[in-house]
Amino acid sequence: MRRHLTAFAAIAMAGGLLFVPQSANAATAPQTAPQTAALATPPLSPLKLTAYYPRRAWAGDTIVYTLKSRNVGDWPTDIAYVGGYVPKQARKVQITGPSGSYCEADGREVGCLLDTLKPGRTATVKVKVWLRGSARGTATAEFATASIDVPAGGIDTLNIHGIDSGVDLKYVKVRTRILR
Repeated sequence: MRRHLTAFAAIAMAGGLLFVPQSANAATAPQTAPQTAALATPPLSPLKLTAYYPRRAWAGDTIVYTLKSRNVGDWPTDIAYVGGYVPKQARKVQITGPSGSYCEADGREVGCLLDTLKPGRTATVKVKVWLRGSARGTATAEFATASIDVPAGGIDTLNIHGIDSGVDLKYVKVRTRILR
């Protein structure tokens, strides 16, 4: 339980940046602050996200997204995150992660907090989406991976103000054509 509290505190500390692209965050930042001060420090353990998905699916059928997150850095991650948005045509969503992870789906948003990911290791998250029978066009989903580095001794007291964490988001947009 304490591991998940630490993870949620670190995500809250990141300022809710996990689902908002970096360009949108820069637009909402005050214009009086220098641009270099608004950037977060890069993490010591960046993640690379690879998405596997079908190129075509029938309306009313399911789409399974397999998201592989690999630690390409030199250090283990403190907290690894995989999540994003499923297509608008989804009527039901299920997300499963590796053992020891905390995964949740809320409407179109999905997210999974992973345990420590060592350098060179890969964690796999599966997102299963049931499409509506009336689905048409292209089902577009967007997924991101984030590595959150928490300084040593920074979150033990749950006082998250003034802690500088390294956060790096990598977005992948996937499209599946819906057949009728």
